[in-house]
Amino acid sequence: MAFPYCSRCKGTKDLCGLGRCPLLERVRERVKPMEVKGDSIDGPSPPSIFVGRYGYPRITVGPLTTPIDIPLPERLESGSFLFSRSIEDVYSMRTSLVRGKHRLDVRTSKDPREIGSDPLIKIEKNIPIKGRKILDSIQELALSARSLDTEMLISRYGGKRLEGPNVDSISMPMGPSVNVSRVNVNENPMVPRPVEKVVDDTDLKASDASIDLFRSGIPLEHMVKLFSIGMLGEGKRRKLVPTRWTITAVDDIVSLELRGKVIEMPALDRYMLFKTERFGNHFLIALYPPPFRFEMLEQWQNDSLWGNSPVVTDHEGPRGRRSYASNITGAYYSARLSVLNYLERIRRNAGFTVIRWITGDYWAPLGVWVIRECVKKAMETEPEVLEDMGQLISRVDQLSDMKNWKAHTQYLSKRRITTLDEFDN
Repeated sequence: MAFPYCSRCKGTKDLCGLGRCPLLERVRERVKPMEVKGDSIDGPSPPSIFVGRYGYPRITVGPLTTPIDIPLPERLESGSFLFSRSIEDVYSMRTSLVRGKHRLDVRTSKDPREIGSDPLIKIEKNIPIKGRKILDSIQELALSARSLDTEMLISRYGGKRLEGPNVDSISMPMGPSVNVSRVNVNENPMVPRPVEKVVDDTDLKASDASIDLFRSGIPLEHMVKLFSIGMLGEGKRRKLVPTRWTITAVDDIVSLELRGKVIEMPALDRYMLFKTERFGNHFLIALYPPPFRFEMLEQWQNDSLWGNSPVVTDHEGPRGRRSYASNITGAYYSARLSVLNYLERIRRNAGFTVIRWITGDYWAPLGVWVIRECVKKAMETEPEVLEDMGQLISRVDQLSDMKNWKAHTQYLSKRRITTLDEFDN
């Protein structure tokens, strides 16, 4: 049973005080546990890596690899591929990836045992390879555009006990996790030329590097790996960044670049409505004439994972946001990116509203890539064109299962806007 604050917590803030989210525990119970035999895990990595956030700045990093023979492992990192599968298939494939964990310090990117003692970390006497070499192997994985055969040596500290699977609202699902003391990459990475160029450029800011990669056609998933494992940015400023934070950062960086282009383009002269549904995520995307502004409304419905929730919103006007979108969090930036991508493609400036409601069909969180892909797919369909704002509002009202959405919208209304100050957050 969900509590009233579950939709705000989403298993990350422990607002119920239970330590581990019982709703996510129920999801984990539906996944068949994986057993590990022997002292190592060998198999392909998509390639995939994960940088944790708990204990920051001393956090766990490691690769994801599977002992199962999977055709084209690269697809396990591709949102566009996973989007075409069922939730059951996504979980089955993604939870076959075992997450290796080794604790490093963000401030030095070294094994914490090399910078001082930590009472929570048991010192092993015979570790053949320290944290620096593990980080080197993980960075090698992050460079590659194809899967690489990878070996993870299980650490004696913590034994062979598996923790997991890992599920949350931002990242893709992952299988169980295990402490590792060594990571061996047994193949040479295939490094795209744009990746090689920005990684070698230690005078290029991380934001500029991300934009260069995006304009070069490098997938966002690849950009997130490079950013989080400390391979982008100016030399001495490069550091490890938790994957959850990086996903939102990359969405934000790229969409701000697109926004700067879009607001200089000719005005949209019509009222358009797009719609889509996937995995129990329902979307209406309304576009209307400038000035540029964006808002997102979201509601988890009664039978959904987080239970019935109030409508939450975040928005920004022509001046942009001054703070993090703390109500909708990462989904806000993913949706904004997909709409701005469309506006740049049609070369028009516009305001837009994204309305999302979630039903019980979305029985497990898959990550914000679902929002990014849903909105992207919606913008590839033929829109419904309305005559004016009144007709647009009436049509949204007919299609939306968010019955009280009008009380929460800032911009999808007949209200006349007279000054830029009305957009300020």
